Amino acid sequence: MSKSNNKKETKEESLERKAFRTKGLKEGEDDVRVYLMEPYNVRGKDRLLCFVSEHTLYPMTVVFNEKKWSLEKRFSEFAELDSQLDEAFKNDDNTVLPEFPPKKFFGSLSPALIKERREKLEKYMKALASDKEVFKCLPLREFLETPDVVGNDKHKEYDFGRR
Repeated sequence: MSKSNNKKETKEESLERKAFRTKGLKEGEDDVRVYLMEPYNVRGKDRLLCFVSEHTLYPMTVVFNEKKWSLEKRFSEFAELDSQLDEAFKNDDNTVLPEFPPKKFFGSLSPALIKERREKLEKYMKALASDKEVFKCLPLREFLETPDVVGNDKHKEYDFGRR
């Protein structure tokens, strides 16, 4: 077998074993990564006067150690998480939480605002996930539905080697 084939097999094998970890992690530290995907609007069944309710869902992929799963959250759920974290860390001078994107009351469904929010929410979530002290906080782990909080059976197994 040639060297190139051997390398390819090794890479595929490591995908199967889910051996990818963030560089610089010490043994026993959680490997947490969050990626926001393309958001989309959802029409609700409720009506307010003559207007149909509509909101934006922000899909994301969470990688936690050797598991990977997808979630969808509304902006209001991110805002609730931010409030919970503010409360949890209000007396902690050593922890600085990242800036949360401001809430807009009008035009929240505009494509430009949705794109901007997605970028800011991804930056916000990556900052939260990379802070070891913040990641220990239960509201963040509940929001991300980590297996240690919701159980190992909540998320179906995700195949790292195929899309």
